[in-house]
Amino acid sequence: MKQLISLFFGFALVALVSPVFAADSAGSITITSPVNDAVLQSATGNKLEFNVHLSPNGNHVHVYVDDQDPIVFRDVSHCPCSIALPKLSSGKHTIVVKEATSSHAMTGVQSSVTATVK
Repeated sequence: MKQLISLFFGFALVALVSPVFAADSAGSITITSPVNDAVLQSATGNKLEFNVHLSPNGNHVHVYVDDQDPIVFRDVSHCPCSIALPKLSSGKHTIVVKEATSSHAMTGVQSSVTATVK
């Protein structure tokens, strides 16, 4: 009977701990600036600030501003990270940060914001 109880508690412990490990290994990207729906006062001098927790397959991130070619950012081990955004025209813009593997395949981990330049 003691073995059965020990086995039950062992499974219960695994069930409680496993979701934490799964969430930690899933990876995450959080954009901290600009915030979603921000209004930027200038077309130049804007920075993107973000935090990255790479998934097991993640190696670096690609930053997309609208339909422009991506900015490849590799040094995500010392986040929070910051990069200068390219010159933005007046109007609404979408900024997306996507996690990529070492072969540049997207992993599905991403975050996005929209911002308007006045």
